[in-house]
Amino acid sequence: MTLFGERRRPHPALLAAGAVAVVVGVYLRFWTPSALWLDETISVDIARLPLSKIPAALSHDGAPPLYYVLLHFWMRLFGQGDGAVRALSGLTSVVTLPVFWLAGRRIGGRPVAWVAFFLALSSPFAINYATTTRMYSLMVLLSVLGFLALSAVMENPTRGRRVALGAVTAALLYTHYWAIYLVLVTGLWLLWRVLARGDGGPALRAMIVGGLLWLPWVPVFFFQTLHTGTPWTSAASPGDLLTVFGDWSGGGPWGGLLMFATFLLFVLGTFGRTAAPGAMVTIDDGRGGTRQVEAGPAVLIELSPRPGMGPMVGVAVATLVTAVVLGAIANAAFVARYTAVVLPLFLLVMASGLAVVPGRRFRAGCLSVLVLAGLLTGQSENSQQRTQAVQVAAVLNSQASPGDLVIYCPDQLGPAVNRLLRVPGVQQITFPRAIGPARVNWVDYKKTIASTNVSQFTENALQRVGPNHTVWLVWRDGYPSLGGNCGYIKSWLDLLRQSGVTLIGANGWQYYEFENLTRYAG
Repeated sequence: MTLFGERRRPHPALLAAGAVAVVVGVYLRFWTPSALWLDETISVDIARLPLSKIPAALSHDGAPPLYYVLLHFWMRLFGQGDGAVRALSGLTSVVTLPVFWLAGRRIGGRPVAWVAFFLALSSPFAINYATTTRMYSLMVLLSVLGFLALSAVMENPTRGRRVALGAVTAALLYTHYWAIYLVLVTGLWLLWRVLARGDGGPALRAMIVGGLLWLPWVPVFFFQTLHTGTPWTSAASPGDLLTVFGDWSGGGPWGGLLMFATFLLFVLGTFGRTAAPGAMVTIDDGRGGTRQVEAGPAVLIELSPRPGMGPMVGVAVATLVTAVVLGAIANAAFVARYTAVVLPLFLLVMASGLAVVPGRRFRAGCLSVLVLAGLLTGQSENSQQRTQAVQVAAVLNSQASPGDLVIYCPDQLGPAVNRLLRVPGVQQITFPRAIGPARVNWVDYKKTIASTNVSQFTENALQRVGPNHTVWLVWRDGYPSLGGNCGYIKSWLDLLRQSGVTLIGANGWQYYEFENLTRYAG
């Protein structure tokens, strides 16, 4: 094992620190005290459907099917508990680590391989989504595999390598729609190579075949594009590009250090060169003159990318720019977790950037600080409670009775509470559609909200329950597209029931998904 430079026997302290980091990094990928929040709960509810019904459910949700199919079989083996359903992402993230090592070795030998491994191991972004029942860890794995497959085909386009590249391309497209941006940009780069240099044809054809394998899903994709989208947030904008390094680095002081350090490493990986000591440079002597001195080890920043780094950097950056441009046109979101599809490319460039810094011990020290910062930030991110549904469900389970009515406004608060609710016979409806709380129907979401009369919704809801039964309102204002509708529902209930008591107040400081609980006794 060597981290930088020539191979030599590692210091025992370095080996011990590396082993501890690996243990902690792997452990954090399976640890979080939080219950499942909205997105995770919906993943479980869709994945437990019969396979034949998953496409129809996803047409109302907005995602492709591969992760849900994998989670379906995973749950059949290991159950539907919080730890069980999250372990699929955790295992996927752990499997990705040696793949990062292989990718790093391909671009810079063993020194870059180990840096890439430890940067991926300690990435707060990777740690956080390893404990999330969503497809983002799978996106990272497939993206690294795609890099390796494409590199292998460009080196020697054997049939097996072309098949692997096509399969990874199809898998990415079936995992998340942001893969379209990555595949499109990579395909355009390969097309340029074919036209300008006469190479890259086998790789381009393999990716086209992978795209053709995605065609059976295209009708569902078009329906989702026209009717679902991302009504829960604003459209993409150029300012989103400025946030990606912060999104990957997490919050807190250690996250701030990581943000600046990783951005610097990305610049070094793109433009940096190591200047050998011994060169003579001219400096100001402080007395109006100059003198020649012998330079020590240094890093030079040039305007042109380092040899071999241009395509990787270009594809990574162009993918994000394409996401912003097309997102602004289609009114689609630029969401931090979607950038999982390009995170591996950035991490590989960062790993290459650290290898540019002169001084083996200094580089090892820098990497140690980055790993420590990443693990501490990852632990802090994972320790956050993701949903206040635990508090809400605890009150409902202790105080609600069969025949009571629970109203969720908006419907996005329903899935997490419903998963934890244990009282039999409780009625549950959601605003705006007045349907059950297990999932959210995103089809024409804004139009449905606009066409729903709040007072009529409230009156119809009260007709479901007798005057002697309690009505429970789980609500929060401030959701995009909903305006003050949820507050209006509370006002109507205050008027019609006149017995409202808010038992739980929304706590946005402690919870990512927070909500109020108001009781209207019968």
